[in-house]
Amino acid sequence: MSPDSDPANRVWDRLLSCYGLLDDAAPVFGNGKAVPGAAELGRVSVLVASGIFRVARKVCGESGPAFYGLGTTLLTLLLMAHWRVQRPEALKEHDPQNLGRVLELDRAPEIKTVRRKLTRLASYRKAEQLGAELARLWVQERGQLLGFLYVDGDVRAYHGKRTIHLARMRLSMPATTDYWVND
Repeated sequence: MSPDSDPANRVWDRLLSCYGLLDDAAPVFGNGKAVPGAAELGRVSVLVASGIFRVARKVCGESGPAFYGLGTTLLTLLLMAHWRVQRPEALKEHDPQNLGRVLELDRAPEIKTVRRKLTRLASYRKAEQLGAELARLWVQERGQLLGFLYVDGDVRAYHGKRTIHLARMRLSMPATTDYWVND
């Protein structure tokens, strides 16, 4: 619950987070017309139903007192992936108030906040455990529906430090590998 009733004015939640009394700002829904990205709200219910927020809280714990806690940070990162925003720096091309309306907050987190939260999540080194727990939950809930998984990889050249062999070019050079898993 939030003491704020207006999603565009979250002064009380921000004050509570300053005093360390708030772990994550709860979404506050309001009326709006022509909200860019409002269709994404349908995806939020699917993400909640997937169990990713429960499992993330179980695996990572709380991120400490903050306005943008673990749930909001995770939702921001998941929506960034859906919007094909590959790096937090690309958020500068989007209006923070419009993105915040999709998150049901007064504004989306700033680039430096997203980077700091992403760095903190990465420092936990729990991505493998998070994936395993999610898979365990999905098998437990929908085991009779699971059949097989198709795993595919895509290698792209990039200008970085890691060297991977690129078969199509028949040489080793800096590259990255993306993995796609489909059922």
